[in-house]
Amino acid sequence: MNWEAIGAIAEAIGVLALFISLIYLAMQVRQNTRQVTTSIEAARLAAFERNIESGNRTRELMLVHPELTKLFLIGCRSYYDLEADDKLRFGLLLRNIFSSIQGGFVRQTSVNHDPEGLRGLERVVDEIVSNKGVREFLESIEPDWRPEFKTFVNTRLSKIAEE
Repeated sequence: MNWEAIGAIAEAIGVLALFISLIYLAMQVRQNTRQVTTSIEAARLAAFERNIESGNRTRELMLVHPELTKLFLIGCRSYYDLEADDKLRFGLLLRNIFSSIQGGFVRQTSVNHDPEGLRGLERVVDEIVSNKGVREFLESIEPDWRPEFKTFVNTRLSKIAEE
């Protein structure tokens, strides 16, 4: 056997090894893609469940404490007409509500990156800020919200003002 034949055999073995390596790499990429997809879906589901739990806690407070529901309804009519202690309680309640909504907003935008997915939050915010007392409260404070959430709420406030 001469050196040319040995070289050709070695080259053929090299090509075969490269081909096998590429097949293995493709299988690993496919497996990794499936794992990443599963992980993303799990994160989306966890975010959705967290949004549901957060909203349920606020509703549960209203159900368990009828006086809180009454305060909420009165405060929604007019924040400025509330007594000082009720202003504080109404403000804390609104802070909790907006904190919950902001959490949903952040989870939605960070997990899905889908502005269309904010439609549900738009309806919730619109329903809340359509109340005169809520708008009065928001005018009286400087919310410590994330800038993108502040923009989101201000956009919804502007939309309500146009109607």
